[in-house]
Amino acid sequence: MDIQFQMSTDEQVINPVCDFTYSWCLNCGLSEKEATKFTIAVSELISDIILFAYPNRSIGFFDLTFRQTLSDIELIASEVGEPFDPDKHKYNAQEAIQNGNFEGAGLRIIRRFTDDFLFINRGKEGKEFRLQKTIDIHDIDELLELSRATKPKEPEDNASKVSYHIKQITPGDAEDIAKLIYRTYEYSYSKEELYFPKKIEQTFTGKEKLGVITRSDDGEALGYFAILKKSDSNIAEVGEAVVSPSYRRQGIMSGMMENLIKVGRDHHFEALFGKAVTNHPVSQRVNHKFGFISTGLMLLDTKNVVFKGFDEEYPQPVSVVIDVLPLQTTTSKKIYLPKKYRDILIQTYNLLDIPITPRQPEHYKMADKSDAELEINYADSTALIIVKKYGPDFRSVLREMLHSLTKQEAPNAIYLDLPLENSATPAQLSQLKDLGFIYCGLAPYFHNESDYLRLQKICIPFDFDLIDVHSEFGQQIKSFITDEYSQHS
Repeated sequence: MDIQFQMSTDEQVINPVCDFTYSWCLNCGLSEKEATKFTIAVSELISDIILFAYPNRSIGFFDLTFRQTLSDIELIASEVGEPFDPDKHKYNAQEAIQNGNFEGAGLRIIRRFTDDFLFINRGKEGKEFRLQKTIDIHDIDELLELSRATKPKEPEDNASKVSYHIKQITPGDAEDIAKLIYRTYEYSYSKEELYFPKKIEQTFTGKEKLGVITRSDDGEALGYFAILKKSDSNIAEVGEAVVSPSYRRQGIMSGMMENLIKVGRDHHFEALFGKAVTNHPVSQRVNHKFGFISTGLMLLDTKNVVFKGFDEEYPQPVSVVIDVLPLQTTTSKKIYLPKKYRDILIQTYNLLDIPITPRQPEHYKMADKSDAELEINYADSTALIIVKKYGPDFRSVLREMLHSLTKQEAPNAIYLDLPLENSATPAQLSQLKDLGFIYCGLAPYFHNESDYLRLQKICIPFDFDLIDVHSEFGQQIKSFITDEYSQHS
């Protein structure tokens, strides 16, 4: 959940912001010591903004976003003050001792008291500072060690058939969902909040997700499947699918998927999409059984997830196939297709049965300045850049964002979404030739019910042969990406 404030450059805001930051850190799970460190870092940052960002104005404004997941917290500060280059303000200990020159000391403190500090020059959009801190979840670590020491005997796969029923999730199902996650993944599942019944209960109470649960006739929880509503578009992601190992291969997963598709139609979503892992093709097969179409392949998208009953050795981050199921009939829309990817995009649209009118504009309009949103997934070491508007500064803004992301510890992959309903996209794509992006796929309805071309930049070595893609068209996408990656590397 995000908490957002717009602050004035009045020194009187520093203490209230610090008080809020400290309390927020404690509520998010940081220790008092780590909460104090993070608060000091925030204090240094906003003090610098207040003192130096607007030297020729009596008053200015900046935005603060406090962002929390179960595994980390992040503060994002945005301002449109004077240009600034942190590399030109290095702290020099000798200068501080001999001449009392403490320039750069604030930035040094920020870096020391956070786990990740990112500065992004957004050109005409101003500047962005991101402070991140990882939350140590000792209880899960201790339980993990305990589970390894007292690991029960694996259930037999040939368990007898059981009579079951599928119903919609209620907040009262939260504890059983947490137990199902553990029975299926132990403590390897990337969404750590699913080990906390109270956290699960809150998501269903707040209508952040919809789901179904399978129970035997005597009430035992056998499976769970959810769809997560996307925050910026009327689509939902099919995810968090589990079936207790004792009851696999009894049609439970298929039954839950059928129910979820009905839930999606009842809520009038434009489409459902899934991100099916490629280390085991089971989820891909289920998706395609119900008419999902593979539209992309995201390389190195997530950390390895260990499934009980499967080979646990997988030597690289897991890639995922984007599978999409349109739920509504749409009228034809104008799509501006880059020549380089025209054929594979048209083929994808045809398989999805989404009518389009392809265009190749001779002229296009651009905004006064670029608008691009950055989402960082610290847990999986990936980042997504969503382009909303192109301006004359697009290439320089994008280069600066990439430089900021790869300056310290490079992420596994950086994804880039370009709007296909924007007439400037074909020309702007040609500006990215030397930035290392390759094809990822089509992301229909992904932002504001609009279609996007997703590209990807891979930052670490990996092995294509370990990526298992099930569908025929998915294999075609993989081959297309493999060829382009070979040309770039």
